[in-house]
Amino acid sequence: MITFVLLSVSSLFAVIDPLGCIPFFSGLTSHMKNGQKRRTLWRALVVAFCVLSVFVWFGPQLLHLFGITIDAFRIAGGVIFFGIGLDMLQSQPRRWRTGINRAFARDQEAAQEEDEEEDPSITPLAIPLLAGPGSITTVMVLRPQVEGPTGALLVTAAVLLILIITGLILAGADRVLGRLGRTGLRIIEKLMGLLLTVIAVQLVIDGIGPVIRSLTS
Repeated sequence: MITFVLLSVSSLFAVIDPLGCIPFFSGLTSHMKNGQKRRTLWRALVVAFCVLSVFVWFGPQLLHLFGITIDAFRIAGGVIFFGIGLDMLQSQPRRWRTGINRAFARDQEAAQEEDEEEDPSITPLAIPLLAGPGSITTVMVLRPQVEGPTGALLVTAAVLLILIITGLILAGADRVLGRLGRTGLRIIEKLMGLLLTVIAVQLVIDGIGPVIRSLTS
């Protein structure tokens, strides 16, 4: 049980990457006052928690609805994680955020033209920065590893813990960015990328193993 909790927390921390979110959060909220920054962050965390909780509790039903096995989801999750980890190791832009970022940039330009203030708490902060394909896949893969409500409760607790840590880090984003600097953030990003690629390989092994056994039996 302790191993599962540690796996859940470390996986979510690597995928969400709170330290990697710092420059993004700082850029989106640079024009805001401190009180508005806190409200924006709070809304983003609440929305992200609600989205991830839905997939924790109802993810297996969604898989069953579409006829997807958990082994197939593990393999797909491993492939996604490997791509994310590789991007982090190479300091490349995250592939699953690129389209959202461009769309958000267009929305921002339109909002500026209309002199309307854009609230980034839902998009792109909550979705997909915190509750994106990577973190959704993580909770969907972790959930079935412990049967019954216990597994869902443990993963939900891990999600809550990581979002609280993320909130604390982003609340002091400007201070953290000043202390670590770009170089420090890059080093941490590469360590998280290495951890994520290792988790990805293990997920693929866990997913392929039962498939091979079923074919050879």
